[in-house]
This record gives sequence, C-alpha cells and structure tokens, in this order.
Amino acid sequence: MTPEIFIKRALNATCVKREEVVQGLWSGYGEIVRFSIEISGMVDSVILKSIQLGQIQNHPRGWKSNFSHQRKLDSYQVESNWYQHWAESCGNDERVAKLLGHWQSETKIYLLLEDLDFNGYSYRCTRLQVEEAAVVLHWLANFHARFMKTDYQESRPDGLWKRGTYWHLATRPDEWKTMESGDLKDAASKLDGKLKNAKYQTLVHGDAKLANFCFSSDLRSIAAVDFQYVGVGVGVQDLAYFLGSCFGEIELERHLDYFLEIYFSELSRCILSMGESPDVADAVSQEWCDLFPVAWADFHRFIMGWSPTHKKNTAFSRKLTQQALEQLGRS
Repeated sequence: MTPEIFIKRALNATCVKREEVVQGLWSGYGEIVRFSIEISGMVDSVILKSIQLGQIQNHPRGWKSNFSHQRKLDSYQVESNWYQHWAESCGNDERVAKLLGHWQSETKIYLLLEDLDFNGYSYRCTRLQVEEAAVVLHWLANFHARFMKTDYQESRPDGLWKRGTYWHLATRPDEWKTMESGDLKDAASKLDGKLKNAKYQTLVHGDAKLANFCFSSDLRSIAAVDFQYVGVGVGVQDLAYFLGSCFGEIELERHLDYFLEIYFSELSRCILSMGESPDVADAVSQEWCDLFPVAWADFHRFIMGWSPTHKKNTAFSRKLTQQALEQLGRS
C-alpha cells in the first residue's frame, strides 16, 4: 500500500500530498515524511513514519549483524505497540505525539502521527542553557511517575521491552565483548543487576536524548517522540542519558546537584499527586538517587564497547562510573 492511499483511508482525506522528508531513520530503515492533507475543505499536516522491515541495513559505525538487525526490527514493533496501546495514557505534562493511524505488512510499518510542528511544538534544540533543562526534567519526572509500579518484574508490559533503553546489557553482547578488560567490563552484569532488581520500576523512554524532544517556541513546554526503546527500568536511566546528551562535563560538574534536585522534587510531587504516601515518594527518590551513578556507569559501559573514542567518554563520566564501581564494592 502506498503512503498516500494509507493516509487517505486512515483519515478519510480528499487530498494527500507528500511535502518533505523530515529525516531518514537510523541505518537506513526508512524515513519520516511530512504530508499535507485536505479533509472537508480544511488543510492540515501529518507525519508518517515509514519503516522498512527487510534485509540488514548499513550501520554508520560498522555494527552490522543478524543480532543487531533483529534488535532494530523488535524496536520498531515496540514503538508500534507503544503508540497503539500505551501512548494514550500520557497527559499534557508528559505530552507525546498522537497516533492517527497504523498499518503493517510483512515488510513495512506505517505510523501516522500528528504533526507536532503544527500543534505548538515546532522548535528543536541542539543545546540547552542550564535553567532551560527544567522543562525536560519535569517531563521525565511526570512520565516516570505516570507508569511507576513495583511488580513489573512479574508482569511485563504487553508489547514493550522487558528491559527498556537501547544500551542495556542483554541486547549489547557484541559491544561488551569488544571492551578492554578491566573493572568496568567485569562489573557489567552487577551494574545491570542493580538496575534490574530495583524495587521501584517504571517505564523509561529509553532514548531520552535532547533530539527526541520537540519544544514550544518559548521553551516552556515539550512533547517527546521516538519510542523504539520504551520499556521497564528506573527513571534515572533516562535522566542520566538526557543530561549526558546536552551538557558538557564542566556544566555537569557545576550543576549536577541542581539537575537532580529539580527532577526528584518534581518526581515526588507527581507521586504524591497520584495518591501515594510521602513515605513512598521518599522511598522512590532515595532508591533512584542512589542508583543514578549506577545508571550512568551502565551507559558508560556501552560507550566503552560501542565507541570508546566517543566524545561522551569524558573525565566526568569516568569519575561517576568509578563512583558506581566503588558503590558496588560496598554493597
């Protein structure tokens, strides 16, 4: 089925016109395209995420195998499930794009989404000032509070990753094998276990980098996109990954406590607003705060296998990773 026919049928549109490619998907798995549509004489704009489920694609950094290909295919099925069955649970404080239509064959997935650019979220940021990070930290806190549970280990959320994030150890055996021998490689399974066995679990976005947030022009509200790696985890996995995606090590050295205070204050507020007791809010914040260095070290483990010369391999990251290793030694 062509994209135009799919969109016409999904929206009962009288006219559908391909406008522009917003971006290609990682490693050549498809594209995100903007279409203009006409319905009952009114012109609107929509986004189609068109995913190709065929042969192994080329990887920009050379990681190409049947294992990684299957992980990518699974990720797109997870994203499809997310938009069909889970996204509608999100509120304005953890805004996501609305699903307008879905179609799937053996070789393609079409996800038809609202055009966030045309609904108040047209601004993209490549960097943030320290004070501007609060809107993303609030989104993360609201999202994590919305989906927080204590029994995810027994009841996997249908259709999502049993373990969220694109870098968790079970999905990255090749990268672990290429790591240099040392304390971090030896501790990989223990770091993973600390996160896996946390009492308080939630759904994590799994790829909460700055590029996956769409901002209003005044930078006061946001919506998130790209839910290929949404699944069970602890909130600080998203938090650590987000902070590392938009702040350099000097800013992180100076302002990490400030960022943590904003996130955990909002997380506690959200948990309380959902009817939980102050004791629960305190317990979640304490557990996740203790796990923040572990979450950071877990991602650093991935970087050291995937691309050890990457700019994210900083002195700050190594210091926080060492802190996590020492924490493991004391436990």
